[in-house]
Amino acid sequence: MSDLPQALFFKPPCVYVLAPVWEEPDAAGRAERIAAACAPAEVRTIGYDELPDVVVEHGWDHFPQIGTLATVPPPVPLLGVFRFDREAVGRDARRMADAYRGDGHFPWRLAAGGGAFTFFCSGIREIRPNPYHVCRPQWRIHQGRGCPHQCAYCSLGGVLLSHVNTETYIERLADLLRENPWQKTWLYDDVMDVLTLEPQLDTLGPLMRFFERTGDRYLIVHTKSDRVDAMIEAGAPRNTIVAWSLSGPTQSRRLEGLSGTTEGRIEAARRCQDAGITIRYKFKPIVPVREWRAEADYTIDLALRRTRPDNLSMTVLMWMTVEQLTACIRPGMLDAGFLAAAEGSAASREADDRTATFPHAVREKVYRHYLSRIRSIDPDVPVTISTESLAMWRSLGDALGVTPADYVCGCGAGSTPGKRTLETNPWTDARAARHWDGRPAVPEQAY
Repeated sequence: MSDLPQALFFKPPCVYVLAPVWEEPDAAGRAERIAAACAPAEVRTIGYDELPDVVVEHGWDHFPQIGTLATVPPPVPLLGVFRFDREAVGRDARRMADAYRGDGHFPWRLAAGGGAFTFFCSGIREIRPNPYHVCRPQWRIHQGRGCPHQCAYCSLGGVLLSHVNTETYIERLADLLRENPWQKTWLYDDVMDVLTLEPQLDTLGPLMRFFERTGDRYLIVHTKSDRVDAMIEAGAPRNTIVAWSLSGPTQSRRLEGLSGTTEGRIEAARRCQDAGITIRYKFKPIVPVREWRAEADYTIDLALRRTRPDNLSMTVLMWMTVEQLTACIRPGMLDAGFLAAAEGSAASREADDRTATFPHAVREKVYRHYLSRIRSIDPDVPVTISTESLAMWRSLGDALGVTPADYVCGCGAGSTPGKRTLETNPWTDARAARHWDGRPAVPEQAY
């Protein structure tokens, strides 16, 4: 690992370290590096029993969408360890939940050391596509939860919970891979941008080297960051895929706070590609700002002329009401016609339609524009929609040339580099999912 920078790019007021961290030398070393990078922030060691009061003190259980805040505080690092003892984790998580005196939400099980690996399925009762949210079942691997990027539409602020016992984590991850030979690609992480604590954390490099040793398994890092030195310096590019959330200049600069700019992310992707790392782009979430077409054209042109992505995917901003949208993003920044369409359809939208905020016709217009521009530059690069509805797949499937069953997405379980379609059904594959200790991950009734 290269010489560490003196500070993180955000300045937390303090750092909390859960007491079990100091019991493991490798974990303690990582905590010391993070603490040094946060200087002169105070470092406080606490036990699990003290955490509920700290959560209430800092308001971590009520952190709103960042765009609703007049001043955005930097997140406070909370460092812990993953523990692979279900009974101990459950006991401590219940004890913390019982001691909690607030009225919000906090991931107690994750804080207690659970949740290193989670089996995701958008419809766990049946292994099949969710009509409102086509996303593949798979194991996802985690570092923690939280992000310092300050995106207006996100609520992952307040606390940056990160577990630091990487060596133990990788031992159990090796067991998980052995139990799940059907899964070839592994997303790390979907509730944290793991590049934001690197290289001080020094977890990404060991993970990259571990995946390279597997031969046929791939680590997928999903990021908005332009901080890729640690990834390149790990020296293990062959089994790592980086999927950048890529947005236009207005969105990246005015709505995505401390993340990389459009140009910065593309330059970071170029550097990774030159180092031998597979790169992908997700135009996700697409916020329809007033000049969204021109910004889409600029971003697509820059990305495809400077780099050669393995695939591309698209998602219009969703999963929130119109009221939530306009609370976190100033209405004057948005395309007036799109905002009116969202407001007009809100009353009739089904409660479980997770593709809100914008109606189908609006989203389809965006996707067709993006696809047309992409194809004008590169007729062959695989393009898909991400976390979209079955109805949208019916509208766009012919234009995309793939189906919900065979498309290769940016982070799905079988999306290895160079593929244009999947050879097997991803929902059928996932029925074999097992925990690292061999327990079935999918309930029998889900079949």
